[in-house]
Amino acid sequence: MRTTIELPDELLQQAKLRAVAQGISLRQFFIEAVETRLAPPQVKTRRRPPVIGGPDGPRIGILTPEQMDEAMFG
Repeated sequence: MRTTIELPDELLQQAKLRAVAQGISLRQFFIEAVETRLAPPQVKTRRRPPVIGGPDGPRIGILTPEQMDEAMFG
């Protein structure tokens, strides 16, 4: 389907340059850009940290989920 949109000149120039750098057509560049924006957000799933000990021993969590996030992602 054809459609007409108005873009700022600088934005169109950047899109053209990026498409050339990626070796794709401007049409394909815009298709991929719109698909990216329309994609559902990715949701992270969090698992509990392993627990030290068994049923009869002490159950000590090494780090809280927040501490793990901080250690891994800063």
